[in-house]
Amino acid sequence: MALASSASKSFQGFVSRLVPEQGLAGQTSFARIGSMGYRGRWGTATSAVAALTLGMGAVAIGSLLTTQTEVEVPAAVGQASVRVVTTMPLLAAQPEPSVASLTPAEESTSFFSSPFAESVATPEPAAPFSFDTAFSLVTESIRSTASETVSVGRGDTLMALLTNSGAARSDAHRAITAMTPLQDPRKLRAGQELQLGFEEYVSATEEGDSEIARRLTSVSMKTDVDREVMVSRQDDGGFSGLEIIAELETGHVQARGTINSSLFLAAADAGIPAAITVEMIRMYSYDIDFQREIRQGDTFEVFFTREYDEDGTPVREGDVLYASMNVRGKERRLWRHQPTDGGNWDYFDEQGRSMRKFLMKTPIDGARISSSFGNRRHPILGYTRLHAGTDFAAPSGTPIYAAGSGTIEMAQRNGSFGNYVRIRHANGYQTAYAHMRGYGRGIRKGVRVRQGQVIGYVGTTGRSTGPHLHYEVIRNGNKVNPQRIRVPTGRTLSGGQLAAFQEARSSIDTLMAEAPAATQVAEAEIAADADDTSAQ
Repeated sequence: MALASSASKSFQGFVSRLVPEQGLAGQTSFARIGSMGYRGRWGTATSAVAALTLGMGAVAIGSLLTTQTEVEVPAAVGQASVRVVTTMPLLAAQPEPSVASLTPAEESTSFFSSPFAESVATPEPAAPFSFDTAFSLVTESIRSTASETVSVGRGDTLMALLTNSGAARSDAHRAITAMTPLQDPRKLRAGQELQLGFEEYVSATEEGDSEIARRLTSVSMKTDVDREVMVSRQDDGGFSGLEIIAELETGHVQARGTINSSLFLAAADAGIPAAITVEMIRMYSYDIDFQREIRQGDTFEVFFTREYDEDGTPVREGDVLYASMNVRGKERRLWRHQPTDGGNWDYFDEQGRSMRKFLMKTPIDGARISSSFGNRRHPILGYTRLHAGTDFAAPSGTPIYAAGSGTIEMAQRNGSFGNYVRIRHANGYQTAYAHMRGYGRGIRKGVRVRQGQVIGYVGTTGRSTGPHLHYEVIRNGNKVNPQRIRVPTGRTLSGGQLAAFQEARSSIDTLMAEAPAATQVAEAEIAADADDTSAQ
């Protein structure tokens, strides 16, 4: 009861201080607190403490007694021009205050601590932030990402390319490990481009300075026009791989031209890519000698597929569906067809006969005959003897093809023939290739080769006066003239297979009628140039 009476008196005293000397009773002006003297405010505050002890006083006083703690920021932050200012209340639960606890303790740093206290306790600072933590809090929203394109040079490795661009060796190793199941990193090609992604941030050096550091976030490369491999950084610091396959649109192109100097130049003038021209040569290499039979005025036509990306840009040439060669007045037309009985696709003429012959007429491209089959005066030995093959002069390193499918009988040095390969074919035939500079990949005795496979390269090893290929055809143990033999042809379709071919042929002819002609574009450009010239 005594305590209640004392609180009541204190409350009345508090009210009396706030009542104006000439004002209505019961009206209180709290604004007068600011005009009181120091001791007046202290007395008023003391009265308020006593009055608020009852009811909600415990909550009010509890919050007033909460200690405010300052946090020191280390000097490293200031050196990096980063200022961190923070005030953090202690999170420890405060006990319910009692009446006795309303008296400020000597060590208390409350707002209501006595101004006449001899000493005020210094608050203990919280643990300081590290530089990385402080920088992360302040600059998280302004971190930057960077991308970089790196071109692969001869002899470069993926590890060297990544580390030289600023990636940590550990990150580079994890990225390469994630990429390996999708793409062998050892198969980088000179000129290939890599897209690298980095996160850039400020880091402290051992000397206490700050510098821009880079963290690898992604690596991507295009392995083909429609395939891309990418690895990206995960939250745990590892990398995961992804394969992206683009969908290409397939179109058709038709072109024709007249040979004035060479097939390659005429095809280029007609807008035909080099890859399609090479395929045409291989299609007819069993039947036409392009080094000796082509004449000025001969004509050609080709119909092939072409693939386009999403922007409509041509990115890859496809298959030759139809080709025609008119050489010396004789026209040869071929259509591509896949038999439905499981046989391999091939080119067939109007009667369903395969263009593929048992042996190629010329096992080398771009060569000239420097010496034919027959008796001749040997250029080194100086006397006449049988030249039992055909010599094709060509630059050193020119690829040499297997004239037909078969098994390698010999791939080694062979006396005056130098580096030598002999292949055993069916029906008692063998072919031999001499004076080679080197052998094709995997060419050794006992290996099975297919027609048109590279078995070696033109050289001048053995008894030779210059780079050339000495080519022989052996039939039942006897050497015969490679240019005059008549060899078996390939497959001839019949019955249902022939009917299926004729249907496929009709479909290709319909597509040709609807396809744009590359030569029409070229002729239009030439005509426009001529009009401009005449106008001038």
